[in-house]
Amino acid sequence: MMNRFTIIIYGLLILQSCSSQTRISKESSKCTIDKDSALQIAFNNGYERGLDSIKATYVNDSIWRFECYLCDENNTQQSNTMDINCLTGKVEPTNLVSVSMQQYIGGRPRVYSEFPIDIDQKPVLKLKSKPHLLTDFDSGREANVTISNKNIIAFSYGFRKIGIINIDGSGFKQICDESLNPRWVNDDVIAYFKDFEHVYEYNINTMKETKITTEANSYYDFSVSPDNKWLAYLKDAPHIQYDSNGNAIGSVHTCSAPREFDLWVMNISNPTIQKKINTISADIYDPIWTEKGDSLLFYIGDKKYFATKMEKNKVTCSQLDKLSDIKLTNYKKMKNGIFPAIKDCKIVLADYNKRTVTDILVNERSRYSECVFSNDRQYLIYTKSEKYAGDTKIWILNLTK
Repeated sequence: MMNRFTIIIYGLLILQSCSSQTRISKESSKCTIDKDSALQIAFNNGYERGLDSIKATYVNDSIWRFECYLCDENNTQQSNTMDINCLTGKVEPTNLVSVSMQQYIGGRPRVYSEFPIDIDQKPVLKLKSKPHLLTDFDSGREANVTISNKNIIAFSYGFRKIGIINIDGSGFKQICDESLNPRWVNDDVIAYFKDFEHVYEYNINTMKETKITTEANSYYDFSVSPDNKWLAYLKDAPHIQYDSNGNAIGSVHTCSAPREFDLWVMNISNPTIQKKINTISADIYDPIWTEKGDSLLFYIGDKKYFATKMEKNKVTCSQLDKLSDIKLTNYKKMKNGIFPAIKDCKIVLADYNKRTVTDILVNERSRYSECVFSNDRQYLIYTKSEKYAGDTKIWILNLTK
């Protein structure tokens, strides 16, 4: 029950709010253009809806100011602001505010070099079909989307579960639990982490699960070569301990930031063959195989490197001069130089050969986290969340209709 003092304060706050609203109403009554009409003028002049509702305020006795949270991608946060003169209907000069942020992985800032993905003045691809929701589980985040040549989608969902589903939404099946990060090895086999200690493979036809790593470890990332011959993986680099005389006395693994990893390759058919790739640093991430499986690409710091000839006793790496202006994650999903990318909270079609964006595929601003083509490029598969750090769902867009 509220006491007398609380009631008085609450009443004063209500009066102050009403007075403020009355003052704004009286001041805005000077305008010849009301708020809704001013907002339409803003839309006609290129104002865009963002990730939240549009806030309208009346300022400086003659201005309708419209503000919304436009985008919050990895490295920037943007607010969209436009001022409309309520007497003349003209757009007054304002600035788009961008707040720079660093993206951190494993405790270090990452700097990704990529050709300018500029979406200004780019056309929106005209399609009769609309994006539709593929999955709607109540069990939480759907992520790590990967698709086979047969248009079967594997993905993580709920609490460390992995499922598969046809691109038309039929045939859903959970294949394992306590697992993460599914990757298609071929059209029949999926690889994934399990129990945070091993990498497994699962055959969707025989429903047989096989452990392909031999040593339990804190594996951080992995990639299976397209011929299913080699497993590349990152695991914690041991920190050597020394005695007071400087002699090595043992090693320990640590989960503290910044994390450091060693890059290893293992022969899947003969797991006793495991080789540590000699690198200049343990600041390694994003290992991927080339389409032919003859080279392994990865980052060391902000530079790209590659390793080949895994059969040799000693596997070394060299800095990669090519692909200097594209992220390895985008290179991996590129088809004939074309790939989907997330830019300014939209999904666009990028042409690496021309170093440009050709079309906007999904014009609605939202919090997208993944986007890939089906292998025949007939479908766009992506995940998005309706709110910051919220659950993500899988969406499908037919690009042929």
